[in-house]
Amino acid sequence: MIDNNSHKNFLETNLLRLLLETSEWMESEMLKLNQNSEYRGTIAEIKLFNALRGQEKSISELARILGISRQAVHKTIHKLKDKGYLELRTSKDNKKDKKVIITDSGQAIRKEGAEYLIEIEKKVSWNIGERNLIYLKEILFEHVKNIQTG
Repeated sequence: MIDNNSHKNFLETNLLRLLLETSEWMESEMLKLNQNSEYRGTIAEIKLFNALRGQEKSISELARILGISRQAVHKTIHKLKDKGYLELRTSKDNKKDKKVIITDSGQAIRKEGAEYLIEIEKKVSWNIGERNLIYLKEILFEHVKNIQTG
């Protein structure tokens, strides 16, 4: 049984809260860095690029990965398509399904985003130490890998 003091401590230090706060901070840092860019993407656009991971994916796959509606994915894709960062192609397997492909301009944006992530990770390293950052990434990578393989 959790008493009032340990309950309060648990609510402040539970993994979900810590990961969400870290994620929100990282998104905020990404937006700050991104504002100095020609691109100036939104969090939704940045998340979509991350979900693509440099590969072509269907709109349905992206909606599932991002946990949002197909309509929301469509809206973000069309903004990026209008900017010349993405293309839509009809799937060879299913004529109703469209594949999202990153253009050369989009690849340049991905590279810039990777550089921003390096800067953000440097800040984390300064806060918790390089060794702890390496451990944290290894632990979370192993966890994600286990989730994905079931």
